[in-house]
Amino acid sequence: MARFSLVAFDLDGVLVDGTGSWSDVHKALGTDGLSRSHGRDFYNGRITFDEWARKDTDLWKGVDFEKIKEALYKTTLMNGAEETINTLRDWGYRTAIISGGLQILADRVREDLGIDYAVANRLLFNDNKLCGIDQRVDFKGKGRILEKIIKENGIERDESVAVGDYINDIPLFEAAGYSIAFNPKDDKLLAYADEIILEKDLTKILPLLEDDR
Repeated sequence: MARFSLVAFDLDGVLVDGTGSWSDVHKALGTDGLSRSHGRDFYNGRITFDEWARKDTDLWKGVDFEKIKEALYKTTLMNGAEETINTLRDWGYRTAIISGGLQILADRVREDLGIDYAVANRLLFNDNKLCGIDQRVDFKGKGRILEKIIKENGIERDESVAVGDYINDIPLFEAAGYSIAFNPKDDKLLAYADEIILEKDLTKILPLLEDDR
C-alpha cells in the first residue's frame, strides 16, 4: 500500500522560482514601492490580508489582461518541478496547487505540469481590463482548502502531504499528514515541518515520499 495519496504544493518559491506572482506583477507595472507599504500595514496589524490584497489590486485597475499575463508568464518553473510531478503521477498520486498567489499563474503551471487542482486568488476583468479580485486564499485559508480536497478524494488526512516555504503555509502543514518545508523563508515554519529541504531542487522531496512502494 502507498504511504501517501495526495501532495499539495505552494506555488511561489516551490513549484516556480522567484519572488512571487504578486511581486512579479508589481515589478512589471512599477507599483512595488506602494505595495511594500501595504505589506507593512498588514504585518503591523493595521489592515487584514484581504484588505492588503484589495489595496494591491487597486493599484492595477484598468490594466489590460495581456499585460498581467505577460508579467506572470515570465516566471520559470522550479528546478526539478516537471520530473517531480511526472514521478508522483506515475506513482498514482493526486497533486494540487494551493497558493495565496494569482490564479493566472497557477492555471498555467497546472496545465504545463498536469496537476489535478489549482486554487489561488483570481483577478477579475471587465472588457479585458482589471477591475478587482476574488480573494479565495487568505493568509490562513490554505488548510481549509486542503481539507476540502482531501474530502473530495475520499482519503485520510495521514495520506496527504504539504510542501511550502512561508508562514502562510502553516495552516496547510497543520491540515496535512506530512509536511515538507522547501527552502523556508521564515524559521517559524520549521516547527510545523516533518522535513526540511535547503536546496532549489524539487526532486529532493521524492525520496521522502516513495516509502512502501
